[in-house]
Amino acid sequence: MDNLPLGKPCLMYSFGIANDWAFEDFMDYWGCKIHAHDPSVDFPAKRGDQISFYKLGLGTVTEPTMPSDTLANIFQMNGHSNATIDYLKIDIEGHELPGFPNWLETNALDNVNQLALELHLNIMTDVMNHIWLLDLMQQMYKLNFRLISHEVNMAVGPQQHKLYNLMDVTFMKDNVWNNGA
Repeated sequence: MDNLPLGKPCLMYSFGIANDWAFEDFMDYWGCKIHAHDPSVDFPAKRGDQISFYKLGLGTVTEPTMPSDTLANIFQMNGHSNATIDYLKIDIEGHELPGFPNWLETNALDNVNQLALELHLNIMTDVMNHIWLLDLMQQMYKLNFRLISHEVNMAVGPQQHKLYNLMDVTFMKDNVWNNGA
């Protein structure tokens, strides 16, 4: 979490909790208001001082089989459509790449300062997928997002072609890390 103004209010969204609350609990300790989402686990609606849990996933449409909704709709439901989202954490086990176009088309990322996600690159099996991913990265760049961190997730070893398919990446808006310059 870069450039978080300690002692000032911050707003964070987290998708894909599973059973690991370490980051959310830490951010709660520092005073962030956190909206945590995961349809695959059951937890109380409140945790810590400022964590709200929702049994709702992040998808590209509202899905009746697994409770999920779009990022723009979730922000709207919480009254945050125009609020600054200081940190958006997404670890949704392979659904992040299909969701990216929706997040860009609906302008859901416009008020997000930092975006951290685990990319599942196993769907990147042909050249057209690589071109598609490069186009997404160009769109992120046009929104002033810059890649500030990337790391191979070593939890799962190399897959096909002896390449690692999981990567943790963090993007930050250029105006955030340059102090509004």
